Amino acid sequence: MSTFLTILLYVLAATILLAFIYTLKSLRLQNRFKRLGPLRGRGLDEIVKFAGQPSHRGRLDTHREVLEWRRVGFHVALLFTDGVCEGVENVPAP
Repeated sequence: MSTFLTILLYVLAATILLAFIYTLKSLRLQNRFKRLGPLRGRGLDEIVKFAGQPSHRGRLDTHREVLEWRRVGFHVALLFTDGVCEGVENVPAP
């Protein structure tokens, strides 16, 4: 019985540690976007350099694409036309 309890405690500790790590990653990404300020009119390279590589990149047509940054608890999608940000789809408040 004590072996089962020990394993259960290790699993619980690992779960709490992973939740903490994912929360920190999410908060760090949110803070990067907050420090950037207004995104409309900023260049694609500038945003990627500051916020890091996007989680997903989708081309809508030859001039427009959507870039998404995702973390547990945070998601932002930006529309770019010819490499210039046109707007934000969703930035939830922390």
